Amino acid sequence: MQRLVHKRIFWGLLLLIGLLAVLILRLAWVQLLLKDRPVPGTQYSLSKMAEIQSERETVLDSGRGRLLDRTGKPLAGETVWTAAFFPQEERPGLSTHGPDGEEPLHRLATVLGATYGELAGKLKGLDELDEPFLWPDPAGGGKLPLALTEQQAEAIEQLGIDGVRVLPYNRRYDGTASGSQWLGYLSEAGGQAAKQSPSGLRVPLTGTDGLEKTLEPLLQGVGHTEALAQVDARGNRLPGSGIQVKAPGNPYYPLSVYTTIDKQLQEEVEQLAVHSGMKEGAVVVLDAENGDIEAMVSLPLYNPLQIDPAGGAWNNRALQGAIPGSVFKIVTAAAALEAGVSSPDETFFCSGEYGKYGLTCANGKGHGTLTMAEGFAVSCNTVFATLAERLNAPQLERAALALGLGRPVGWQAEQTLGLPLLRPLAGEQPGVIFAAGAGPGDDGGARVQTAIGQRDVRVTPLQAANLVVTLLHGGEVRAPRILQRVAFANGQTLRELPGHLAPAAGEISPQTARLLRSWMRRVVTDGTGRKLQSARWPLAGKSGTAETIVRGKARNNQWFIGYGPVDHPRYAVAVAVENTAPVGPHLATKLFGQVFDLLAGSSGA
Repeated sequence: MQRLVHKRIFWGLLLLIGLLAVLILRLAWVQLLLKDRPVPGTQYSLSKMAEIQSERETVLDSGRGRLLDRTGKPLAGETVWTAAFFPQEERPGLSTHGPDGEEPLHRLATVLGATYGELAGKLKGLDELDEPFLWPDPAGGGKLPLALTEQQAEAIEQLGIDGVRVLPYNRRYDGTASGSQWLGYLSEAGGQAAKQSPSGLRVPLTGTDGLEKTLEPLLQGVGHTEALAQVDARGNRLPGSGIQVKAPGNPYYPLSVYTTIDKQLQEEVEQLAVHSGMKEGAVVVLDAENGDIEAMVSLPLYNPLQIDPAGGAWNNRALQGAIPGSVFKIVTAAAALEAGVSSPDETFFCSGEYGKYGLTCANGKGHGTLTMAEGFAVSCNTVFATLAERLNAPQLERAALALGLGRPVGWQAEQTLGLPLLRPLAGEQPGVIFAAGAGPGDDGGARVQTAIGQRDVRVTPLQAANLVVTLLHGGEVRAPRILQRVAFANGQTLRELPGHLAPAAGEISPQTARLLRSWMRRVVTDGTGRKLQSARWPLAGKSGTAETIVRGKARNNQWFIGYGPVDHPRYAVAVAVENTAPVGPHLATKLFGQVFDLLAGSSGA
């Protein structure tokens, strides 16, 4: 039995020795005889393939869907040409001289707007980098690749420098500060979101605010595009390997989402707001016909590539409620007319002080005897305090709801594009008329303060602009729309997103709406908006100044909302300038006029 075991061990060892000998002979044959033969499917020999250590790649396009303005101009996801630097082949290429005797590197540095030293320093350790690099734009703090002009791109290609290519790069943002907080920004995806990301990126990004967040399921894409080079153990690009570009190859993705925004108008209104001296606030421009959002500007400006959560600049003030002041008198007037507690010709007497609740008119000056229409034009607190004491809280609240205040009014759609609910303006606040549990029905002072737009009242600039559109449509509330359609990458429409109404339980009558529009015109001709008489278009509107407290200091919110031109309204605009000094010019009125002069100029008026 023992002899049989020893015999099996002997033959087993002999078999192993035989197999090892065959393997050694095979390796020797490959190394000595086949090393220069090409590997099937490649242009490299076995010896060269053995030198290949890895691929060096750089992402040119994350595959994320594009956000476009109403005409197709890029808002997020613009493709530009940029200079990409890859490892060189193992041969001199950058030191050769051109026909004019100038070294190509010097010429390349000139084209890129850099010094020779800067360029040489960047290239020195290129073979040691984990990935190729894109020449940075100094204006963007080095976070973005330089966008080349057509002339620059052609000049670089003509140099024919090894390892230097001009490639299309899709940049999400251009790195400049803007007031487009509705656009949102991206941040690194974490946890399960990163694992489920279809982009294929090592560090996938996800929408964190604005449209980037609400449209995340549509914008994710199906994979990224990258440029790569094959390198050997020394970091040199393999001879003849070239630069390869790999893309998902799906003709339908990434999707293109067309907004209602006019990019040029958005940028021009931002400039006007900054130059006006406004530090905090918002400007909203709506199409008077359908309520579409053509521009929505929020200050302070922010850079989506440099988000400071503590700073709060990324907050969209156009969607956040603020104390409206006297623009809320539109609601009080509507409630009084609808309830029949007054008439346009009823006369009131204003001595400058109401006599109750510590209420006075501006600067304590009396307006004397005036009608309700005149009181609206000069924004008399006495007239509207009197109306408030005749009304009850439900009447005021119903009028506000009927005009689109005290509730979200932004466009939304259920069961569309695979989403149970699509709300592009998901950060929109509903605003407030009476604070919950305040018991306003039993408190005359609360009703009076509410009627003049103080106390607990909060209105968003978007709601204020839409209130104007509602009056222009006889009391019919439209839902402001910021999306109009979604298209595939090949241009084919995936889904149209038509506008819709945002009705409340009740509406104000067309007669009341028509009367309020005429009073808004009177504000400009005879009231608090007289400075707008010099505007390029005849305008109508309502001013407001609200008293507030900011960090323990008395401050004001300034408002002006309205429409123009009066005879054929094309735009509704709301301007809210927040946190201003109690004494000073009314910036909101001035900026309102400037915005309409801009609109008139762009319309060729």
